[in-house]
Amino acid sequence: MNARERILAAMAWEEPDQVPWTIYDALSIGGAAEREMRDMGLCMIRRCAAHQTEHCQVEFDQVEYEESGRRLSRHIIRTPVGEVSCVQAAGGWPMEHYIKRSEDYAVMEFVWRDAIHRDNYQAIREAQEALGDEGLVIVRVGKGPLLEILYGMMGLERFSIDLYERPELIDSLYDLMVQRYDEFYDLAAESPAEILQAADNITADVVGLERYRRYCMPLYERHMRHLVGTGKRLVVHMDGLLRSLIGAIGESCFDVLEAFTPAPMGDVTVREARQAWSDKALWLNFPGSVHIQKDEAIADQTRQLIEEAGDKRGFAIGITEDIPPDHWARSMRVIGRTIREVG
Repeated sequence: MNARERILAAMAWEEPDQVPWTIYDALSIGGAAEREMRDMGLCMIRRCAAHQTEHCQVEFDQVEYEESGRRLSRHIIRTPVGEVSCVQAAGGWPMEHYIKRSEDYAVMEFVWRDAIHRDNYQAIREAQEALGDEGLVIVRVGKGPLLEILYGMMGLERFSIDLYERPELIDSLYDLMVQRYDEFYDLAAESPAEILQAADNITADVVGLERYRRYCMPLYERHMRHLVGTGKRLVVHMDGLLRSLIGAIGESCFDVLEAFTPAPMGDVTVREARQAWSDKALWLNFPGSVHIQKDEAIADQTRQLIEEAGDKRGFAIGITEDIPPDHWARSMRVIGRTIREVG
């Protein structure tokens, strides 16, 4: 099997010739080290959107500036009903979010109503051709509406306050986004890619059981209806602490739990996950803290993950977080060699 066939087989609960081993291509250091890992079976994962968005009455602007020795950028959205902005450091999460006042909800709703979505299939085909048999292109639909509101528009503090004091504003924006997300999933379902990713970054200590059941679970079921008869699979990116969501995740309707991070960084083991979520494939994130340990510890961790999985079907080891550059080649070499030996 080649790298692409291996991950597709495992996620379809078929028998791969060895445990699949993947990495988001943006996290690779490239060069000779990457070539060595590809020769060992590493599958490059590239995430592409199945849609591209245009606007009729919304303008976007960006201003770069320096403050306290840091390069910052202010992203500005102008609409007929008002203006909002956020501030980001280069490559980082927002330091200042779009929604700061109750009036800002109307602006964000206008942005979502104004959008026109078209397919992005040519970009997917070009990425598939570039990766060939050594990689897989998956459709990154993005964070679900609740998580996009929380992480991208508001931040945890504002979200928590408004969820308590003004829940009707959050629900109005959420309901509108759910309707527009149907277009994303229609386009994704018709795309050339075999796997779709809901990039929700679920962690129980932020989302909480009540919000997960109310906002996330019904949406996964809704998304899955778009995929009936297509042969495509829906993976949900859940890379955080999940113990308090174990039961709810088991009840959820999706195919693959992706970026699942077991101990020592997560709070659920692979063995527990296999028992609790027996109908869901596990596509792991190899625990980031292990990459900097000695070779023996990295090999032991890899063996343990494979042993606890118990079966190559419905199982893969992935890299979904940064590896310190000075440990990248060493750690990846140990993981790849161990998978070949025992996986």
